[in-house]
Amino acid sequence: MCYTENEYLENPRIVNDEYRRRLQSFQVPAIQKYFGSLQGKFFADIGCGDMPLAYCQEEIGRPSKYFATDLSVEAIYSGLNSLHRSGIDTSNIVPVSGPYFDFDLIPDSSLDAAFSNSLFSHLSLNTILICLKNLSPKMAPHARYLSSMIILPEGIDSLQYEWKMKHGANSHAAKDPFHYEFLEFRKIVDSCTGFTCRTFYQYGHPFQVLVEFIPDL
Repeated sequence: MCYTENEYLENPRIVNDEYRRRLQSFQVPAIQKYFGSLQGKFFADIGCGDMPLAYCQEEIGRPSKYFATDLSVEAIYSGLNSLHRSGIDTSNIVPVSGPYFDFDLIPDSSLDAAFSNSLFSHLSLNTILICLKNLSPKMAPHARYLSSMIILPEGIDSLQYEWKMKHGANSHAAKDPFHYEFLEFRKIVDSCTGFTCRTFYQYGHPFQVLVEFIPDL
């Protein structure tokens, strides 16, 4: 059964071809625009599911190490098997699975870039802070982490917010899918994670943006 929106922690992120193409349609341009080429770099795809992005290494540049991190072992190995069947060389992919964002397999200060699609939309603030605290020692000084998430429009302070789109969607302050007020979120992140939450960029998703995290020097 194909993963559908808002099933995080319930079902592995294993998607069908149509869903994969939709994810790639905004992930690939974002990687190209904000990271440039990942050729020869150390890259972490955090909360990767079955790795839709790994099908596109010709477009985004082939990392020398592609750390595929996800809660679900099933999703990662489903992706590896599918990539192999598609004729894609997976020798650069390092599976990193398990709870609580255990990044021990990633060498300290090694990552040139890290990316997440929609991960923080499904995590409480405390869980996001755990992810960032564990990730920060793995980042090289020049690195950036971009994660798509739901940021409330400026001036909105709401427990529930309805996003005006074709089918309608609601995000929440205290349940999945989570939204955050940017300045408040940035203040907390900057105070305790080893990252500076600098800004956010448009993404191509109907109601998510890409938030940028820079490791503290």
